[in-house]
Amino acid sequence: MAADTPGSEQKLSWGILSTARIAGEVMPGLQRSARNTVRAVASRDPGRAAAFAREYGLPVAYASYEELLADPGIDCLYICLPNSLHEHWTRAALEAGKHVLCEKPLTPTEEQARGLHELAVRRGLVLAEAFMYRHHPKAKKLRDLVASGALGGIRTIRCSFNFMVGDPAADIRYDLGLAGGSLLDVGSYCVSLANYVQDEQPAEVSGIAKHAQSGVAEQFYGILTFRSGAVAIFDCAMNAPLSIRASVLGSAGEAVIEVPWYPHLPPTTIDVRYADGRSEQIDASGENAYFLETEDFAAVVRGEKSPEVAPAETLRNLRTLGRLASSAEQHGAGR
Repeated sequence: MAADTPGSEQKLSWGILSTARIAGEVMPGLQRSARNTVRAVASRDPGRAAAFAREYGLPVAYASYEELLADPGIDCLYICLPNSLHEHWTRAALEAGKHVLCEKPLTPTEEQARGLHELAVRRGLVLAEAFMYRHHPKAKKLRDLVASGALGGIRTIRCSFNFMVGDPAADIRYDLGLAGGSLLDVGSYCVSLANYVQDEQPAEVSGIAKHAQSGVAEQFYGILTFRSGAVAIFDCAMNAPLSIRASVLGSAGEAVIEVPWYPHLPPTTIDVRYADGRSEQIDASGENAYFLETEDFAAVVRGEKSPEVAPAETLRNLRTLGRLASSAEQHGAGR
């Protein structure tokens, strides 16, 4: 391997498994990093692999995932396949001795993710879920604000992530067999933030799904009730105009983030209004979140720190998502 020793100054060599659109968001940060370099890309479509390699100046383009996993010059893999394929190819990558950064959700179920993390520990490898917004100062400063008590006792957390899929018939997110649907795709952000801010598993959950003809939940609405007394309410959809926002309302004030899921985009502040009439804007600007995500991963591989998104957090979120999906099924059966 190119760099497998903690503290080594040699760059970590990456392979990109899939040419999905989000890979283009991750590539610029990897390529300007002092810690990382990208060696290869793999796609089952040779033309796509070759085009991606040309666009980003990569030396190797593989026409199969297996070839990428067999490359001894690769230290780390970034996996951005459809949700249903995450478990199989993450497992295969770990068994091939590669560290893995896999797009969220790590797997469709908590049980699958637990098995992968156990495998990573046995193999002495790093496995992390790619929840890029979590690496940005916006998320961290919001949690610090809540933990400081400045907002008082937390009453309500509100989150939304709605967007419009261009062509549902051709989009993998509308494919039930690929674990598509709005809950795993964008509702997972809302669940992640609520669990992160509260730092606990919700005691109760309730979910309602509106299904597309393909069978996936193209709209989802959830309520999470925490033992602290806080309640999180979220909505997500794949068939509505872009609408994203997060807020935390406490007994002493409310904090609002207008762009929580693309945190490096403006506005870069957390806007706070207090019950006593005061207001403030907390500067939450920072680096590109995808760059911060891969830099964090490199630091973990080098043994410099623990992962920002720890296995316990991934498992907690997947547990919550599973409970929400089950609740929605029960509500649907009861109608």
